[in-house]
Amino acid sequence: MKSVHSIPLATVEAEEISGARPAEVLNLVQGKWIGSSNWNTVVDPLNGEPFIKVAEVDEAGVQPFVDSLTSCPKHGLHNPFKAPERYLMYGDISAKAAQMLSLPKVSDFFVRLIQRVSPKSYQQAFAEVYVTQKFLENFCGDQ
Repeated sequence: MKSVHSIPLATVEAEEISGARPAEVLNLVQGKWIGSSNWNTVVDPLNGEPFIKVAEVDEAGVQPFVDSLTSCPKHGLHNPFKAPERYLMYGDISAKAAQMLSLPKVSDFFVRLIQRVSPKSYQQAFAEVYVTQKFLENFCGDQ
């Protein structure tokens, strides 16, 4: 097993996710990652046990999300004419993401994560990562 601890974005080892050590998917609201009192579960395709917990938002807990959305500008935030610096910044971010996905240890990390939740061969999962890398390369060049 290859260790991904040298990848700053890696917060989990795909092979370590299990019913005994479930992964948690949190929600991002107002710049903070938050859990929930209500969780949905994803079943492990290998053995049928719940192995990923997903924070659910019910009607009573939706208000922070509504408030966050309401505080966002309705237009112009990423508009190339109104905010060219942000538009260029996101092009740079996309270029960096594409470059990171071209690194074998990073692409392998995402391939193994895909394989944990779907019945795909290494090559099938790698194709998903590769297509995403190529999309990001193209997207960053659309400036």
